[in-house]
Amino acid sequence: MNILSIISPLITVALLGYLCTKTKWLSKEQLNALSKFTFSISIPAFLFYQMAKADFSEQVSPQLFAAFYLPVLTCYLITWLISYYFYKRKPLNNSAGSAVFALGSSYSNTIIVGLPVLLAAMGEQVIGIIFLIITFHSAMLFALTSAIAARAESKRGTKKFNGLNFIKQTINNPLIISILSGLLVNILGITLPGFLQDSLALISKPAITLALFILGASLAFYQVRQEITFISIACFCKLILLPALVLLTSQYIFKLDPFIITVLVILSACPTGVNAYLIAATHKQHQQTVAGTVVLSTLISVVTIPLWLNLIL
Repeated sequence: MNILSIISPLITVALLGYLCTKTKWLSKEQLNALSKFTFSISIPAFLFYQMAKADFSEQVSPQLFAAFYLPVLTCYLITWLISYYFYKRKPLNNSAGSAVFALGSSYSNTIIVGLPVLLAAMGEQVIGIIFLIITFHSAMLFALTSAIAARAESKRGTKKFNGLNFIKQTINNPLIISILSGLLVNILGITLPGFLQDSLALISKPAITLALFILGASLAFYQVRQEITFISIACFCKLILLPALVLLTSQYIFKLDPFIITVLVILSACPTGVNAYLIAATHKQHQQTVAGTVVLSTLISVVTIPLWLNLIL
């Protein structure tokens, strides 16, 4: 299996976006308009459609969820603490910014990288368990990050954090509401009309490509070199620490089946997902760091994912 064949198109699209803005072919105003469509319509349509049609027929195992999500939350906590106590660059809402940094250090690109890698390595039998795991991946991490950010932002004003404020934050975030509404449609067994499914498929088709293009284009406006230390920390935690913790919990603590262990470790070893940058942009925290982490972790994963595969297969 050639991991490079999966990763290289992602890097190419991001590089194209970078060149378009760096050469002034695409203005910042034009990029903002493209971003508005992508983040408010195309990406939410993609997330809603994926959640609504996902197959959750596999048997739900508490051990399976614990083996994956306990390390994810542990990595999230570790990187939140690192940012909170050691990140000194301003302006930054320390608690909210740390939550965004933690998201960028623990959120995996499961759909674009994880799914094709595991399909190539193990076949179509992995699809059920992959969607079983990633069902709550975005919802949990996005909601956690938004909750921390909402609490931090409320402390800057006169209002205290409460459930109503968080619900407002959630409703105002199209990424989270699309995931939760899609999950609700799936759980209730609602069948979407054919024309609506076709419309969602068309709108969501360019979502990932546009997100990668915008990510690369945005790099032209950031001083990523200033954040290289924290980008490196995030990449290490995402590509080395997190899969190592997942291997520990799945193989030695919960003693899961080798097939499941492989799926969980590779999903956790994927580079940072581009949607983490969307959350960073929404909260205007650690945007340079998360953008750099998405690109650099994707490049490095060309080496680290085969190493993890060789270790566990």
